Amino acid sequence: MGIYEELGIPRLINAAGTYTAVGGSRMSAATLRDLCDAAGAFVEMEKLHAVLNGKVAELTHNEAALLCNSCSCAIYLATAACVEKHCGRSFSALTPEEISRCEVVALWGQHIPYDHAMEQLGVRVRFVGYPNMQAELSPDAVKQVIGSDTVMGYFAPRTPDGYYGENCMNLADYIAVFHRCGIPVLADGAAQLPPRSNLWRYTRDMGADMACFSGGKDLAGPQASGLLVGRSGLLDIAAKLSFPRYGCGRIMKIGREEMIALYSAIRQYMSADEEKRLRWCETEVAALVGALRDSRHFFAERSWPNQAGQPLPRAFVGLKNCSLTASALRKTLLEGSPGIVCYSENRPGVYINPMCMADGEMAAVIARFREIDTQLQ
Repeated sequence: MGIYEELGIPRLINAAGTYTAVGGSRMSAATLRDLCDAAGAFVEMEKLHAVLNGKVAELTHNEAALLCNSCSCAIYLATAACVEKHCGRSFSALTPEEISRCEVVALWGQHIPYDHAMEQLGVRVRFVGYPNMQAELSPDAVKQVIGSDTVMGYFAPRTPDGYYGENCMNLADYIAVFHRCGIPVLADGAAQLPPRSNLWRYTRDMGADMACFSGGKDLAGPQASGLLVGRSGLLDIAAKLSFPRYGCGRIMKIGREEMIALYSAIRQYMSADEEKRLRWCETEVAALVGALRDSRHFFAERSWPNQAGQPLPRAFVGLKNCSLTASALRKTLLEGSPGIVCYSENRPGVYINPMCMADGEMAAVIARFREIDTQLQ
């Protein structure tokens, strides 16, 4: 009996993607071995952190890297580094009033719960633009909100190059505006892997000063881990403020187990065959589409890209000739055996994303749809 069986918690087939709500991703057997090895010995934590940061920077083609305990923590520490750089004094010497005068500029269309990580530090977040990222927004409109208290620009790309469309505010435009004003930019790429080239594309190739990524999504490290990469000057400040040192990030503890496991996962990620994975995902999607071709109540079609703009296929399974709603279908799939978690994204059906699935799981998904098809009147 496994631990989940002992607790009465059913194991699920994750047909949704790298969502935190269902555990992010799965660590490989190699990562788990390294994690267990790390847990079995004592080490000097500060030295371990420094060595791993250097190795990950080299692996990801960045000047510097910082392993931390979530992507939100990476945002927090990146902001703190920009505050210290802007004020020209150690962050620990700044008063709450001085910190509160500092401002981060972000876009209304990217206003998400994770930007609270910046507010948690004590800075103000000033939003510019429109709720719709597809609306035209000129560089001049962004420049007008940058002032003497602006310490950082925050941007959340949704494609490999952070491109939203012609005349929209894109990452390259954003970086150019802020750099003309001498202000650093953080690219939040939490879920923007694959492709793995994003690990250096935002920073080395496009010029963002820092970029952050979730360690527990496509990198397949521990769910409670994150990665900050970028310019050494800013990351040196962030490292000084982070665990295991006594800075503002001390409360965001990352253990030796998470550090080693994330490093192990990144090392594997850098040598993985992306084309082979893409072909596997295409095959799984095609199998589902073909299996439901003669279904009475469902139809399936390939969808591209997936929900986070990642360059991987998924399938949309739509409803036909029945009164079943999308929410009822999701509930039926989740409560089946095995339970299947998936989302609808406000469409009359569900998306089936193979990116977190293992061999044989799509066959189980197909069998469940066929079973439901037979049960429906």
